[in-house]
Amino acid sequence: MTPNELNYSPIEKLCLALVFSIQMLKHYFQAYVVRLVSKANSIKFVMSKPVLSDRQARWYLQFQQFEILYIPQKAIKGQALADFLADHPIPDDWELIDELPDKDAMVVKVQPPWKMYFDGSAHREGAGAGVVFVTSQGEVQPYSFTLTQICSNNVAEYQALILGLEMAVDMKQLQLQVYSDSQLVVNQLLGSYEVKKPELRPYHNYAKKLMGWIGDVIIQHVLRKENKKDDALVP
Repeated sequence: MTPNELNYSPIEKLCLALVFSIQMLKHYFQAYVVRLVSKANSIKFVMSKPVLSDRQARWYLQFQQFEILYIPQKAIKGQALADFLADHPIPDDWELIDELPDKDAMVVKVQPPWKMYFDGSAHREGAGAGVVFVTSQGEVQPYSFTLTQICSNNVAEYQALILGLEMAVDMKQLQLQVYSDSQLVVNQLLGSYEVKKPELRPYHNYAKKLMGWIGDVIIQHVLRKENKKDDALVP
């Protein structure tokens, strides 16, 4: 991998691995239906992007040429376990032993989920976004972004959310509590409000996909005074 490729996000590296496979095994991809077993759906990631970069557009064209079916890796593991249990049935007279002599009990400490606050704001010169992470240890990690594209406040809010969720995916945070003072964005993601404006739908759909990739995401509305740290980061 080139130095630039080493800086790709984990999902982009998966896309790149698929591209390498296509280049080396193109005749197999042309002749058969290929089943892609992976933790993340790299094909869906590229095809669901509202805006594609040049690199992602090239990937999109390559993926479109072949019939590739995505299979979640968890499903494969679960099927392997089911097959093993079917081949090795437990005898009816087998007794469950709950005492483990000479074994130390292992205690797993469950870490509290990370918290994420986001805010976006539009102005005449462009727009800005702020994201603040609070780790399970209470460490505060603030990030500020300048959005050069002129957009509405609601689009800026969605872009701030997407930036935060993409960082959470890169950091492999499987538990996340998300807070925002944008009542519209929060309620649209919760399904309480319908996404009526067409310009918001691509952002809404992509944000939902990112939340699905993370796994356990809780999103809540907070008052603006509780979101002051994030408001201060918006350029």
